[in-house]
Amino acid sequence: MSTHGCGCSGCNRRDFLTAAGATVGLMAMATTAIGDEQAEDKSRRVKHGAKVRAVFLYPPSSTFKDNPDGWWSWPGNEFDAEGRQKQYTRQINNISKTLSMTVNITDEPVGTDKQARQLADQTIAENPDGLLITMFYNNSLKHADILLKAAEKAKIPVIFYIGLGVKHGSVDRYRREGVYFIQSLDNFEAIEYGLRMINTKKIMSQSRLLSITEAKETREGVEKFFKTTVRVIPFTQYEEIFDKISIGKKHRDWTSRIKGSATEIRGITDTSMDNAARAHFALLELLDRNQADGLTMNCLRRGMLKPCISFSQLNSQLIPATCENDFGAMYTQLLGQQLLGRPGFQHNPCFETERNHYYASHCTCAPQLNGPEGPATPYLLQRFAHTNEGSCAIQVFWKPDEPVTMMRYYQGKTPSLDIYSGKVIASHPMPPAAGCTTNVEIKITDCPDACKVKGHHNLLFAGEHARKLKLFARLYKMDTTGTT
Repeated sequence: MSTHGCGCSGCNRRDFLTAAGATVGLMAMATTAIGDEQAEDKSRRVKHGAKVRAVFLYPPSSTFKDNPDGWWSWPGNEFDAEGRQKQYTRQINNISKTLSMTVNITDEPVGTDKQARQLADQTIAENPDGLLITMFYNNSLKHADILLKAAEKAKIPVIFYIGLGVKHGSVDRYRREGVYFIQSLDNFEAIEYGLRMINTKKIMSQSRLLSITEAKETREGVEKFFKTTVRVIPFTQYEEIFDKISIGKKHRDWTSRIKGSATEIRGITDTSMDNAARAHFALLELLDRNQADGLTMNCLRRGMLKPCISFSQLNSQLIPATCENDFGAMYTQLLGQQLLGRPGFQHNPCFETERNHYYASHCTCAPQLNGPEGPATPYLLQRFAHTNEGSCAIQVFWKPDEPVTMMRYYQGKTPSLDIYSGKVIASHPMPPAAGCTTNVEIKITDCPDACKVKGHHNLLFAGEHARKLKLFARLYKMDTTGTT
């Protein structure tokens, strides 16, 4: 059933980048061959959320209220720290349930040097995935410093939250790498994002991604920074499953939903959609067989085996799927989906020199730009732009004037994120825009020269998220190149 097509001849930039991406990705991992028994391991689907130690800093109010000359100082003698601890404990417990992680809250507040040192030793011994410090007393900074030093020794990230609307004095020294510092009144959204960052790193360390390529045998490696497992499998496994699929009701239902939601269908035949369904269900079987959480693939010049529609649908459901066996794009997609709850648009960079704008162009954009629960973005179906065999692609129409954020992860001795902010100018028809099926023109708002935007296969996310992404980079001591 497979029908192989052919694109351009010769070695072009895509060929080079595909090969280079695979090479760099594998060089960053210690790979080993694995047998069928290990390939069928089902335990990878079971993930355990991050474990975080949480502590409150303030002396017992009785220390001052029972003493006529007691001096509670900031925030004032009527401040009910115990009551606020109970309120915060309820909120933190609710957040931990939402994120499916564990937050172990120390019941007794830390109010003395001895208590701070004891908890510091306990934290080092426990070595949790992170530490949450909530401070309600102006003079507790010295105790926070003891705990921060212990966390640095244990190499764990810290969320340091001062839950006061007003606290005098500079806090610049806490706005540093390894610490997400928050000074804000009852800002549980910030606490939740801090915990989400720690949980994201933990989940990524337990994730398995597939690289479907020309490998002769199955092998695995672990990415150095995120500790994500990558399983490399032969393309022939995908091709064999594709060929064996006989189109039935579930496949027709799937293609009917996609066609029914499209604003227009151009030149797409039933055979084209049948092959799109074969690609999708073949990939689902490979994900299930390998207990994997996402994939990348050498997908160019595959004729009717190209998975463009499947990739758009997988990403819409927050299952990372990236083109051209690009490992960096694959990690970026997983990171963005975990942190932001929405898919990124992997794309080729193009430039509009006279308007100082940037084009994002590719063929696998997800319609659910705001996540699975958000509204679908309008799209049309048409033929893949660069070949004549009739395979399908999708064109998604981004909404003008909406904010966007672009990101790309790079491995290295010091891992880094390129992060840019922008807004949508227009989604262009194809043709005449050329490029790939989805073409989005963007004004980059934090880089004066759009032509200096770095990277290939960057990921474009709907919404303004640059600060959140930079907070993650700071928490885990990553470089943030490409930003101003």
